[in-house]
Amino acid sequence: MLLAAAAAAVGQVAPHRSSVDSLQLLLAQARTDSSRVELLYRLSDQFWASDTDSAAVYARRSLALARRTGNRRGEGAALNRLGAALRESNLAEALRLFQHSLRIGQQLRDTSLQAQNLRSIGIIYVYLRDRQVGLAYYFQALRLDRLLHDERREVVELSNIGLAYDLYNQLDSAAYYQQQAYALAQRLPSSTNYILYGLGNVARKRGQVPLARTYYRRSLAESARRGHLRSLNFSYLGLAALHQQLGQPDSVIYYARLGVRAAQANGFLRGVLNGSVLLTREFARRGRPDSAFYYQTLLVAMKDTLFGQEKVMRLQSVNYEARQLAQLAAATERELTSRYQTYGLLAGVGGLLLVLALLVRHDRQQQRANAALQASLAELREAQLMLVQREKMAFLGEMTAGVAHELQNPLGFVKQFAAVSANLVDEISGAQRLARDEHLAHDIYEGLKENLREISQHGQRATAIIKGMLEHARTGQLPRTPTDLNALARHNLHLAAEGLRHQFPEFAATLRPALAPELPELPVVAADLGRVLLNLCANALYAVHQRQRTAPAGYVPTVEIGSRPLPGGGAELWVQDNGAGIPAAVQARVFEPFFTTKPPGEGTGLGLSLSHDIVVNGHQGTLRVESEEGAGTRFVLTLPA
Repeated sequence: MLLAAAAAAVGQVAPHRSSVDSLQLLLAQARTDSSRVELLYRLSDQFWASDTDSAAVYARRSLALARRTGNRRGEGAALNRLGAALRESNLAEALRLFQHSLRIGQQLRDTSLQAQNLRSIGIIYVYLRDRQVGLAYYFQALRLDRLLHDERREVVELSNIGLAYDLYNQLDSAAYYQQQAYALAQRLPSSTNYILYGLGNVARKRGQVPLARTYYRRSLAESARRGHLRSLNFSYLGLAALHQQLGQPDSVIYYARLGVRAAQANGFLRGVLNGSVLLTREFARRGRPDSAFYYQTLLVAMKDTLFGQEKVMRLQSVNYEARQLAQLAAATERELTSRYQTYGLLAGVGGLLLVLALLVRHDRQQQRANAALQASLAELREAQLMLVQREKMAFLGEMTAGVAHELQNPLGFVKQFAAVSANLVDEISGAQRLARDEHLAHDIYEGLKENLREISQHGQRATAIIKGMLEHARTGQLPRTPTDLNALARHNLHLAAEGLRHQFPEFAATLRPALAPELPELPVVAADLGRVLLNLCANALYAVHQRQRTAPAGYVPTVEIGSRPLPGGGAELWVQDNGAGIPAAVQARVFEPFFTTKPPGEGTGLGLSLSHDIVVNGHQGTLRVESEEGAGTRFVLTLPA
């Protein structure tokens, strides 16, 4: 009953309505700007655990009002809440906001604001597995909270420290700090949903299964009651990991799916990633490549989205050195300028030549110093790029290689059964020559031939899946090579059509290539661009298939893929359908992650988001949508020469 209630809550959890309603009522009645600033950032804090978009809206309103009225304390608090709301979607911006808020707290000597930001920055370092720095920030925050005698915040810091030690499997330290946090929370009282999750992790890793299950379930119940989707995700995935240890795959899949749903509802990308890892591995072990590939796709999307953000702190030492060098260059320039002015004031007309000589000498020193600093900055930027390219697909590569290894086993069985069947044909053939029963021999041969064809088809399909995942596992930047875009477009249109025809054998659509024969070859990453074209064609075919279900007689589903060279070089490609079209209000959101117009279970809402990223960021092109309701949709992408 408890788990059923928690599972049902995933789709309907909201921040505690009484708290939100009370704050909104107070906001409507507030008489001063300072009160409005505080109420707005408190509303942002209430929404953070269930709806990060709403949390960001309230934080921005609070920040704008605080700046307009010169409320520095309110500005610092609003910056912190905005950073918390953006931490999943833009880690680099969140870090900048926390650091800005921390500086305001230091300038105002506001210990409470400083402690809050030290904790927030520590969370980012722990996300990035930088144990030493993350714990250092946590312990600084804990020290300030104890100076303030703020026991509620002390509970949070103790639990965060416990979770950090748990991340590095230091179970004794993790248990010590979580038990301290739990005892203090019980005495206050204060919320314990994260603490219970942390205690569940410790018990699970120690092999204390009943105790771990109890802690996770208690965390689920409290999270659902408090409307806390993020800790719901943590506890569901904790239960999934527990059942994975017990060898219970059905339960692993059940809880991991609930965890992914909770994370998607909250916009918690890291939670979606962690759940997708579990589901990809589990479906691969069970020999279900389609489901494994679905969650592999979701996993890839999360890594693509989080990658650029998650390297911020790993590159922080490089960035810090770059900033220091830039600051040193600026300081050197200021110092030299000041020195020149001093020389000019102290020197008289009689010392003009001496001053000029000094200026020339120092100017040369400045040029040499600046040249050296610029060279160092260039080297640091190059180091950043190399580090990004080296680490970008490391995690994904390990996962894909593991899944591919799992798929090799059923492929080996398929090949083995094929060989056995072939031997069986030879044996039966010899036996039938003796029996002289030609009719029976013919029936047996035909049946075995059909089996062999099926085995061959499934073997080829498994091989294609493995090849595709191993290609995803490659690290480094794929080179751009001159590519025949017409051939690539034609190939992916037919691939998409075959895929939909496999799902709906009765469906047929008119495929209309409109490809310019004079289109030049362009340097592109063919695998990535093919992924974009395949997704656009699949969406177009899906749209015309959906419209055909309700369209009057005479409707002919048609999908066109076309190309043309651009006057200044480059090329334009488009995919057009005569489906139902996209409403104007929806068109503005089609490239957002997780946004989909398909029914639940039929789309991840990530295809167009990834396609946009590949075209715009990967190829410096453009991707736009043109649509009219009732007439159809046209996606147009342009690529530079």
